[in-house]
Amino acid sequence: MQLCKFLIVFSLLFTFPLSAQDIIVKHLKGTNIFKSVPKRVVVLGNGSLDVLDNLGITPVGTPHSLLPEHLQKYRLSTENTGTVAEPNFETIFTLKPDVIIAENRMLTLHDKLNQIAPTVMFYVDSAQYWSDTKKNWRMLGSLFSKQNEIEAFITQTQVKIDSVAHHNKNIPLKALALMNNGNSVAMFNKGSRFSLIFDEFGFAEASSNNIAPIKGHHGNLVSFEYIADAKPQVMFVMDRQQAIGKSSGKAKILFDNPLVYSTPASQNCKLIFINSNAWYITAGGITATQMMIEDVKKVFSSPCN
Repeated sequence: MQLCKFLIVFSLLFTFPLSAQDIIVKHLKGTNIFKSVPKRVVVLGNGSLDVLDNLGITPVGTPHSLLPEHLQKYRLSTENTGTVAEPNFETIFTLKPDVIIAENRMLTLHDKLNQIAPTVMFYVDSAQYWSDTKKNWRMLGSLFSKQNEIEAFITQTQVKIDSVAHHNKNIPLKALALMNNGNSVAMFNKGSRFSLIFDEFGFAEASSNNIAPIKGHHGNLVSFEYIADAKPQVMFVMDRQQAIGKSSGKAKILFDNPLVYSTPASQNCKLIFINSNAWYITAGGITATQMMIEDVKKVFSSPCN
């Protein structure tokens, strides 16, 4: 596999001799070479749009669906390229982009998009969120000649992450990371969608020894009996339907029950309803990551009223 990648890159370099001004961008789906900083940019997800927003770069096209509050302005300044899952290929083609930035939900469409314009993948594996996020920020920093700005964002973010993790250094709090999808509730542990909570912020995993979860499409399905038996000291809850714009959010109503009240998390005011858009739709963004950190900080800063 490594030999194949080397041969591909070597072939590109041989076919298109590099100059000092050339920009080489490596990403999940390969390597792209740009002769100059792209001017006409199409982004197909909120995470990469969030990064460009922080770098002061305005794309010509982006999806207008599911934009968080801080990115709503792009409804007026960009062409609508479809949704974060289904791009409008005709619109993208007519925009004549110098580069297309695709995200996780567009992974299988990369080759088709690459036929329109050079396409780079802004891909974040949730099981290694912070590692992949830094790679993506640096990729875009190189592409747009904003390396210094990106390194400053990484340093600032790392300081904030370390500050929160410090609270878990000696005796980590036991946490459940939960997502409700309508009336169902799923749990996520290390190596899954919300591994950031455990890997970077240092929380321990709460679990039940008496009730087994059920493996599901979105995490392991659990009951409120499971949650009560696990006795979490902290609960992070995300409403998926709210994240994808299908409801105004019913997590707070669903978790308003005696079994939740019985947990140390509820009794000590450490039941945290996290920003659904930041964690699920705009994940990988600079501002979104700050919002995620702020959600976790509430565990250590929100006293009971």
